[in-house]
Amino acid sequence: MIDQTAADLTSYKRDLLLAVYRANQANEIPVGADVKRELEALGQTNTAGGQFYPRLNELVEQGFLTKSDHPDDARGFTCSLTEEGNTVLTQLFVRNAISLDIDVAELDLPAEPPRPGLRLHGRTRG
Repeated sequence: MIDQTAADLTSYKRDLLLAVYRANQANEIPVGADVKRELEALGQTNTAGGQFYPRLNELVEQGFLTKSDHPDDARGFTCSLTEEGNTVLTQLFVRNAISLDIDVAELDLPAEPPRPGLRLHGRTRG
């Protein structure tokens, strides 16, 4: 069970989840440097080890990411979203779409609305 939602995570952690997703989309075997590049592309400037690695490890501990040794280079690592991480990232996209009053297809919405009374498709739901 997910104890946190996208709204509970810091903006850095939300961006880090998205950066991991994007790095996995762009690279067959993404490494930490690929995730850092994606994080910087999202506007995060603090990608040095002091912020990056502790937040990455926290997301692993929370069950949102997996992290493993790189198969070809023991100095590096790979990481990807878990099912829970995908769920939280989906929550983030839906939450942003709702806050911007963007129509989201019913098929793409979670079974339960993020909060009662939010407007979806121009009508109140909940």
